[in-house]
Amino acid sequence: MPEWYFVRHGETKWNAERRVQGHTDIPLHDRGRQSLQYTAKRLASINFDFVYSSDLVRATETAELILKANQLNRPEINIDPTLREVSFGDFEGMTWEEMSSTVDGLRLHQDMRNLDYAPPGGESYRDLLNRLAKFALLLETNHVRDNVLIVGHGAALRALVVKLLGLTDDAYWSLTGLGSGSITRVSNRRSGNVLLSWNDIGHFPT
Repeated sequence: MPEWYFVRHGETKWNAERRVQGHTDIPLHDRGRQSLQYTAKRLASINFDFVYSSDLVRATETAELILKANQLNRPEINIDPTLREVSFGDFEGMTWEEMSSTVDGLRLHQDMRNLDYAPPGGESYRDLLNRLAKFALLLETNHVRDNVLIVGHGAALRALVVKLLGLTDDAYWSLTGLGSGSITRVSNRRSGNVLLSWNDIGHFPT
């Protein structure tokens, strides 16, 4: 049964420093690249028909490292900006603590579950969900019989799975966050899309 594999990008320096990334184009750091070898090894025996990645470098680097280790097939990486992380606008580059010290940042923390609140210069989570609905349609229209690797970002992949499972937008908050290099799997079946695994990090050493 074909499956869709969703991988959150590896760790970056900003991840380690707990800085807000959003659309800011931050590369993987050495530890992130090293830890991705475990993700790549876990997926090395999967024959991927198609690969999609966000256009941000931390995602494209992750996709390249996974494909480099693949033993069966190395399809071209389709770069799609639709898979970008949610934009945090003026908050990008701040630590979460620094963001909370601003009036708008404190509001974001206090009102985090308001899907319609957008930080200055950024996107709301409703914007994100609407954006990822377009990519969900692409998968359901073009790739129901394909093994597809999708490399992206924590919030964006969570929004994508919400749309694929036909959940309400409010269900976004019922899903836990995704770890760096984690694997999530969804299968398309006659009865609908089925979540097979969520935030699988069992490939990392304990």
